[in-house]
Amino acid sequence: MNWAYRITKRDKVAFALGSVFAIIILANWFASYSIGRVSNQFSEVYHDRLVPSLVISDVMERSYQNRLTLEDHILSSAASEHDSLHQLVTANTKEIESLINQFARTYLIERESVGLATYQKEFAKLVAVQDRILKLSSAGAKEEAENLYRTEGHQAFLHLLEPLHELIKLQGEVGQELYQSADRQVKTLKILSYLVIGMSVFIALLVATLLQATRKLNNIKPQNFGLN
Repeated sequence: MNWAYRITKRDKVAFALGSVFAIIILANWFASYSIGRVSNQFSEVYHDRLVPSLVISDVMERSYQNRLTLEDHILSSAASEHDSLHQLVTANTKEIESLINQFARTYLIERESVGLATYQKEFAKLVAVQDRILKLSSAGAKEEAENLYRTEGHQAFLHLLEPLHELIKLQGEVGQELYQSADRQVKTLKILSYLVIGMSVFIALLVATLLQATRKLNNIKPQNFGLN
């Protein structure tokens, strides 16, 4: 502790303590900033990845349902069933359009925007083929409607699924990137917390040492020397 006796200027002590406090303040600020970033990233995972994934899954489910409903329409000969099946296809198609518009309003990376544009193009083609199949089936041209269903309809449906599968894949990839970024932020926060704890211990030791040195200096009594 001899070094403590050599500290004779208060500004040196103040500078040392001030520097440590400044580091702690900066570390706390960066920790708060990082916590905000982590919170935003988890929010993005939910709003821009999880929700869109559910939307795409719903779109895919309704697309398969339309495909099966078209087949039921072709196989049915009752006019009442034709109307109900036609209405189901129309309702599903409108709901798909609404879901896609909802998906388009989320944050999209470039590859997602390209995939969405491709899907919308293929969706328009499929809807046009669906309408032709329904008209032929409703008019009693079952064989022609079935042939269109198994040729152009089948190809249009497969082409529609390709961008949907790609969009689902992208949701997983981007979500994983966000998770890894958040994980790095959490690890940084851990390091900062250890740094703050270490600085706090250092300050406590420094103050304790200075107090102990001050007490020893105060206990030294001045000695008077007389001249003979």
